[in-house]
Amino acid sequence: MIEPTALLAWSALALIVTLTPGPDTLLVASHGARGGFRAGMAAVMGIMTGVLWYGSLIAFGALSILVAVPALFLAVKISGALYLAWLGAGMIWSAIKNKRDDALAKPVDLKAPYAQGFFTNALNPKVALFYLAALPQFAGTGANAPMIGVMLLAIHSVFGLVWLSFIAFAASRARSIVWNSAVVRWLEGAVGVFFVGVAGRLALAQR
Repeated sequence: MIEPTALLAWSALALIVTLTPGPDTLLVASHGARGGFRAGMAAVMGIMTGVLWYGSLIAFGALSILVAVPALFLAVKISGALYLAWLGAGMIWSAIKNKRDDALAKPVDLKAPYAQGFFTNALNPKVALFYLAALPQFAGTGANAPMIGVMLLAIHSVFGLVWLSFIAFAASRARSIVWNSAVVRWLEGAVGVFFVGVAGRLALAQR
């Protein structure tokens, strides 16, 4: 079993990482502001599914293969960069068009925010590198290390679920106030620019 001090240290680290603004936070805020609480939560569920994906890789010891095989790591990195660039360009284009069309009264398609949340995590090798670098420091290398790693990942997931749900709620509450102004359009455009920038950094990153 993990020592209580190590558990507290991991919890503090996971909380800091969760509260640090990044692609997940901005993606949920964008969908919450544009599509309401359900759209924001769909993005949250996609992100959580991505975390579960990494949890399954950790449990079966497959995550280390991603980093150990340069060609595989490069393929995931390029795929992730291309996806983030495509997603960001789509947001920028949507912001430029400023196409509202009474969207407040339209039913919300939850498939797109869910898929975006999932692929934003699953195709980001930096997430894998974080877990590979941090988890062994707390889970150790014993026979129970994979299960301890999954438990630590679950703690991080709970923090992420609570925080991102709050972001989705806050963005959706502000939606009716700012929808008829340029705020949503500028938010979507800014998030798009951020995603394109993250895509560029990801593509140029070595490890």
